[in-house]
Amino acid sequence: MKKRSVSFFLLLTILLPGMALATPSQYGITGLVTVPTADTLDSGNLAVGLWLNTSSTDTDKDITLLPVSLTMGLGTFMEAYASFPSLLFNNDEPASGRGYANLGMKIRVLGKRSSPIKFSLDIQARRHVDNDVARDGLTDLMGRGIASFKTSRLGLHLNAGYLTNDNDSGLDDQVVAGVGLEFYPMARLRILVELDGASEPVSGQDQQMEALLGFQYFISPHLTFHSSYGMGLSDTVNDSRIIAGFSTSQGIGTYTKPVPRIIEAPDPAAKKEPVKKARFKALTPLVPKMKALAADPVSKLEIPLDPEEETVIVEPSELLVIPGTAMIKGAPVSPIASPMPAPSLKEIPVEEVQIFKNKIPIETVVYKKFRFDELSYGFNQAGLSAAGIRSVALVADKLRKENKKFLIRVNGHTDSTGSDLYNEKLGYERAVSVAIRLVLNEGFDPSRVFVKGLGEKSPIADNSTPEGRSSNRRSEILVLIPK
Repeated sequence: MKKRSVSFFLLLTILLPGMALATPSQYGITGLVTVPTADTLDSGNLAVGLWLNTSSTDTDKDITLLPVSLTMGLGTFMEAYASFPSLLFNNDEPASGRGYANLGMKIRVLGKRSSPIKFSLDIQARRHVDNDVARDGLTDLMGRGIASFKTSRLGLHLNAGYLTNDNDSGLDDQVVAGVGLEFYPMARLRILVELDGASEPVSGQDQQMEALLGFQYFISPHLTFHSSYGMGLSDTVNDSRIIAGFSTSQGIGTYTKPVPRIIEAPDPAAKKEPVKKARFKALTPLVPKMKALAADPVSKLEIPLDPEEETVIVEPSELLVIPGTAMIKGAPVSPIASPMPAPSLKEIPVEEVQIFKNKIPIETVVYKKFRFDELSYGFNQAGLSAAGIRSVALVADKLRKENKKFLIRVNGHTDSTGSDLYNEKLGYERAVSVAIRLVLNEGFDPSRVFVKGLGEKSPIADNSTPEGRSSNRRSEILVLIPK
């Protein structure tokens, strides 16, 4: 039976490689369900997991634990993690094969967050939780290297290292190793195949080896469901195991929907054909169409296009990320609900933000336009309000469904109260707030997002009245298509 199981999992190992996200495992370290990956949690993120771990032994005894895990991103390349084996305190930890609390740190030493190949080092301490006072509190130490290779939908993760068991445990030191493979059949579903093992714990015993097959479903950017079925492939491991759990991640989260990327800017030396201006006709007032429009909340944010403003010139200086340094422009006023900066943009390769050939501005056509009123911000503030955050999320969700390839420019506007310099700065910072929200929380490509502070230069109402000034305090998202 076990030979057939081994053949089955080896076949899956060949057929199903996978792509990794920084998702916490049941041990706290980011990875699959059990096998770690070379990815690290985003800086400032805090992830908590609650798991169900049920296994059966040769005596047909079922052992159930409720492990908890905690993960914290400490930098763009480093994370700390911990887990505790049970909330039930049912004294089954040793027999479950999960009988220790762990505390560790993982550091990525090769590859950036977006690189297809990454390598990390993991250092971990394991403290035994046991009824036997001779074993309870013993501490083992482990060090290992973790390598990951991934494409857009497939990925492979390998790890190997050395476990030094406490001298009083009666166990020999062990070589540990594992392999994990993943496959994305759809954007929010990840299929997992894992093989985890170690050399014999005592001379003369079998090696420890367990195989798992499972999946992860990303319910939202901040909530993931994990499920896996495991089978022991040696006599020193429990016969079967069921693992299920939920993990939640504060901050950026662990999942973002893919957003279409724009094609590279056309060669300026190429022959340009005259642009045909599109003629837009209003929809006939059919009842079903009007009902559908009223039911769509984002329709209140979209505004009709003005043919006079059809052409927009996008300048290299308007890019959200400064080429060469990948720093966020306008970052002193952070719109992110976190006390720590959002450094994930710092790792964007410079070549990914160079969409301008020869630094020549891009001439674009406005495809769609959305407007956020003054309630999207606090009074004289650049940070987004709760209403503004919701409005950005609605527009982002609509844009994900577009089949077009596009750029985005966010314009920030103010009324005429205050100096020109103050209004231009406030408008710019408000545009940056929306742009950063699109990138960090909604998954848009930062090298395609641009910002411009227009201040009081483009009013849509009379600034001499309170109502007019209220209308002028706004920001706008322009969805652009290169000519």
